[in-house]
Order: sequence, then structure tokens, then C-alpha cells
Amino acid sequence: MRKFYKDPIFLLMLLAPLPVWIWLFAIEGITGITELAVLLNLVLLYPIVEELIFRGAIQPLLARWLKQRWLILSLANLTTSSLFVLVHLVNHSPAWAIATFIPSLAFGYIQERTNNIAAPIILHCTYNAGYFLLLG
Repeated sequence: MRKFYKDPIFLLMLLAPLPVWIWLFAIEGITGITELAVLLNLVLLYPIVEELIFRGAIQPLLARWLKQRWLILSLANLTTSSLFVLVHLVNHSPAWAIATFIPSLAFGYIQERTNNIAAPIILHCTYNAGYFLLLG
């Protein structure tokens, strides 16, 4: 098993949102969630559960049947990410749910690349932390 934390793509993906967060901070300041219990749910609990379900169970299951790939994207990842968006429609606006598609593709890609569920969990927790701490 690859040590995902040494993978340059993983490290790039981990740092990729920093310019956006810095820009948002410069424009808005910190207006995010400050209630600890809510923040822990959004930054730890939900991402861990979502990644275990989507990248730990659904995507590998779909990968057995959906073998097509386009460069770095697999049909299993595209399908899983589409399901991820649909699930987010339950509690979020359509725009918010659709906005989860690109990060979901990134989480699926890093799962396939590293074959280690910890990699997408860490990315998902980190992305949520940046967003919810800044904007809530």
C-alpha cells in the first residue's frame, strides 16, 4: 500500500484550496461556524461517514462493473460523485449540491490513486474545515 501522505498529488490536493481560503478570508474575514459541536460534525463526523460510504464502499463496488476510464477519471468515480451530489440535494440547495461534484471527483481520484481510505477522508475533512471555519 502506498504511503498516501508522501504522494505529491495528495499533497497538492491538500494545499490546493489554500489560495481560495486566503482570498475568501481577505474578502469576508472569518464568518464561519463557531459552535464546536456543529463544527466537529461538519469537519469530522460527516466527512468520515461520507467517505466510508462513498469512497470506501460504493466506488469500489461500482469499479468492479464499470471499467471505463478517461485519463484520470473512472466511470465508477463519476457515478459515485453523481450519487454524492444527489445525496447532498436532500439537505442543500441545488447549487450547493452541484458544487460538491468537483471535490467529490478529487476524493474519488485520490482513493483510486492511493487505495487508502484515509486519503479522501483527510482531504474531505480539510476542505470542510476551510470552508466552514471561514464561511459556515
